[in-house]
Amino acid sequence: MRKILIILVSLALMMAAGSAMAYTEGSYTAQAQGHNAPIEVKVTFSQDAIVDIQIISHEETSGIADTPLTRIPEEIIASQSLEVETVTGATFTSKALLEAVKDAVAQAGGLAEKTTDKAPVKAAEDEEITVDVAVIGSGAAGLAAAAEAADAGAKVLVLEKLPFLGGNTLICGGLVKAAGTAFQAEAGIEDTPGALADYWYERAEGNADKAMLDLVAEKSAGTIEWLQEQGVTLGGLATSGTSLVPRMLGTGVGGSGFIVPVEAAVRARGVEIRTETPAIDLLTDESGAVVGVVAQAADGHLVTVHAKSVVVASGGFDRSEEMKRKYAPSISDEISYSSIGNTGDGIRMAMDVGAATVFKDGVIGLRGIRPTSFGDAENSWVWSPTLLVNAKGERLLNEVIDYPIYHSKMLESGSKYFYLIFDSTQATSDSLAVLINEGYAFTADTLEGLAKATFMDEEVFLATVARYNELKGQEDADFGKPAALMTGVGEGPYFAVRLVPTTIGSMGGIKVDLEARALNTDGQPIPGLFAAGACANGDLFYKEYPASGSAIMMAFTLGRIAGGNAAAE
Repeated sequence: MRKILIILVSLALMMAAGSAMAYTEGSYTAQAQGHNAPIEVKVTFSQDAIVDIQIISHEETSGIADTPLTRIPEEIIASQSLEVETVTGATFTSKALLEAVKDAVAQAGGLAEKTTDKAPVKAAEDEEITVDVAVIGSGAAGLAAAAEAADAGAKVLVLEKLPFLGGNTLICGGLVKAAGTAFQAEAGIEDTPGALADYWYERAEGNADKAMLDLVAEKSAGTIEWLQEQGVTLGGLATSGTSLVPRMLGTGVGGSGFIVPVEAAVRARGVEIRTETPAIDLLTDESGAVVGVVAQAADGHLVTVHAKSVVVASGGFDRSEEMKRKYAPSISDEISYSSIGNTGDGIRMAMDVGAATVFKDGVIGLRGIRPTSFGDAENSWVWSPTLLVNAKGERLLNEVIDYPIYHSKMLESGSKYFYLIFDSTQATSDSLAVLINEGYAFTADTLEGLAKATFMDEEVFLATVARYNELKGQEDADFGKPAALMTGVGEGPYFAVRLVPTTIGSMGGIKVDLEARALNTDGQPIPGLFAAGACANGDLFYKEYPASGSAIMMAFTLGRIAGGNAAAE
């Protein structure tokens, strides 16, 4: 018996020693495909531990990727485990980073499994906070509201459900539309706020609040100046939508060009910002006035915020399948490229305390290929000006019209799928390799073969191509595409890239007045409740988005109004 016990103890010691010397000491590099491009890491091991993880290179989206690229290496090293949670809203980046580290572990001779037990996370005690203004959401409207409220002397708390700030603004194209700006004056362009408001109203087919559009347009040049004061760099004056007047400005670096400097400016004002702390419910008193909000921290404890007023700036709803079916049924089955946080939480909370809403079955529509994101490089093929046909093989639009109109035309056609057609001078098997391998693109040596591969009606498709080639180099008599872009379909091999209509934002939500006060179903302001941004844009649009840069201008402008008025409540 004693001999058996000695053997068992020896085996246990050997196993312990084996687990303690799990790696071949040194540094190893590895990579895995991230959201936009491969993520390369360098992992350093001692004989018994992962001691360092460095991100060598990546092309992930600034702002969104920052949290996982910082947090996950820290958690792996602290726990000596790959069993760490991915970061909500940055799943692709998180998984790629974990896969790359897993590869390095394998190279070092270790096992990609938990090597030490992680201590369970104990939730903190529930807490109560008192502030003047609570802001729900940290996109354009939320940060603008926080800044203005702080400037008015209010103590401000921002609650953000995701691990990073920015909402839909962070992943937008970094564009903003305004009239009467210094940029226009320097370019010798005469423009007025009234003309911009009229343009927005015309694109809404008269189904918008003209007074609210006038308000935003009148303040648009001031908002541009305010953004610059916060550190936002703008330039590249250009047209957008169907207007020929150059009004659009850009950051040149996408949505992070707004969020990064404005966040810094907000923090410099002393505003407290809590991430991974989603708001759950609004608090009301016996009179129905909003007097705070209940949120939940990442560890599960409740945060009760007592506030004189609350600004809801929580984004739209097109990441909620239920809300899309109810409020935008025309696009209920479409892929959404908007922020993963756009699940309509703020709209629901406002409705629960009696807020009225405005929905018109409208969205900010786009088109896509893969169900990944707006920034996926493979989805950039959607901007090709080549021939587009529906599932039957019929042409249906001018392929270079503004993207919201393009989206509307796709819906009107009734087709589920669409195909961009390329000849051998416009694409190759190599350039489309990823999409071909994943079943999003098809190739054939002949047009007949391409029709067969995509299940189009061969006769209809061939007739469409023939007609398109008749118009080569000419003004497009059928749909109005410029002659220079009527390049025709040349020699094979041929390619078809499958497109589907998608969304990058929603339109509709809490009804507000010109002071950004949330209104109840009787049209009266709900004391203490304000709203701005995509959760409260129903009176600004109809079914079709008017032009790039519009929503961002509206969010920043009305967010500032909401914050200033909330502080004065």
